[in-house]
Amino acid sequence: MELTKEQIKYIDHHLENEGIKYWDIRIEMIDHIVSDIEKNDISIDFKKELATSLKRIGSKGTLKNINTIGWKNTNAKYRREYGKGIVSFFKSTKNIVISTFSVLIYYLIAEYFSFKIFKNISFALIFLPLLTFLFQSIKQIGKKYGRSVNLDYGTTYFLFAFLMIGTPIQFLKYTSETNQKWILLILIPLYFIATYSGFKLYKKAIHKIEKMKSEMKL
Repeated sequence: MELTKEQIKYIDHHLENEGIKYWDIRIEMIDHIVSDIEKNDISIDFKKELATSLKRIGSKGTLKNINTIGWKNTNAKYRREYGKGIVSFFKSTKNIVISTFSVLIYYLIAEYFSFKIFKNISFALIFLPLLTFLFQSIKQIGKKYGRSVNLDYGTTYFLFAFLMIGTPIQFLKYTSETNQKWILLILIPLYFIATYSGFKLYKKAIHKIEKMKSEMKL
């Protein structure tokens, strides 16, 4: 049988009520379930076919385990993409040239300005990407993306470098100014490369969400 829009909406509401809170996970599941029902339907009872289809995809009375598997798989995917993004950064001649030039300027600041000025600039650089994050967050509010697993992990890896840099920064005060200077000279460039990779991954997540939203309206 070919499912109606009302039946597809019923599947969506059923999945949400059973614990699939991320709408983009539900969309992927709905595509699979609809295809499965239309291919394997035996009974004319839609709800019976839905229950049978859910059993075929591994549901045993609850869908929360499938929801957990869904976000874990998404996290693993984004983690791999994040790592690949960092590696691919160093494969670009343009990125290497810009990074080298930026690090050189940063080094000259460390050499020819006081340590206090250098340290203040370093901390300003750490918080600079948050302005981009704030701007993107404001844009998100108007788009009304809803609870999306892709958006959650896109945002997480956008902020990942910022969340991680806090630990080594806290230990700077326990070492000499010279050591602090060299730690920052190494740490800040790596921080920006990791943040750049996270930002690109975040933009991919937004693109995927908008594409899924657009297809939902077709």
